[in-house]
Amino acid sequence: MNSTNRATNRLLILVVGLLLLVVGAAAAAAVLIPVVRDTWKDATGQVTAQVSAWLQQTQLGDTGVSWIMPTLLVLAVIAVIVLIAFIARQGRGRTGIALRERTSDHGTTVVESDVVEHALRDAIDGRSEFVASHVSAYRVKSTPVLKISVTCRRGVSPKDAALIVEEAVRSLDVLLGRSLPALVQISGGFRARVSSTTRLQ
Repeated sequence: MNSTNRATNRLLILVVGLLLLVVGAAAAAAVLIPVVRDTWKDATGQVTAQVSAWLQQTQLGDTGVSWIMPTLLVLAVIAVIVLIAFIARQGRGRTGIALRERTSDHGTTVVESDVVEHALRDAIDGRSEFVASHVSAYRVKSTPVLKISVTCRRGVSPKDAALIVEEAVRSLDVLLGRSLPALVQISGGFRARVSSTTRLQ
């Protein structure tokens, strides 16, 4: 329910995890297995010699500095900027406006999400079927969507819980004069855990 790209997030975690797993396995093998350790030493010497040759062949004029090092530095800076931008996007999507509608040529009706959230919580929190509830508003493809999370008491049917929340949402729709999309998440209690946990209205 936010702007975080879930597929990209999981792909990044998978790639980083696999990379760390491979590096860790290689390091452990180099320490614990004599054959791998000897091979690693031989390969390290060859790689060091090859890298030194590359650096000598790619010098920038008479500076004595290879252009490979500045290039690697620029790539590292770009990678850091991309990661910072990716981290900054995490968790966004919350909106403070639940409804914005132009009612006339001279004005626009705006309903803040706090009003909607408090109205729904007041309607739901008073029910004995629920232990806790949480209401928030998110912007999905430029459309405000309500997310209603409720925790049921043990033994409460998820179907009954969904009907209670739907009734509260319908009452809100009548109050506002229009329907708002809503995602209902139900959890808590054995019957709720073994049943479907999300429902979109």
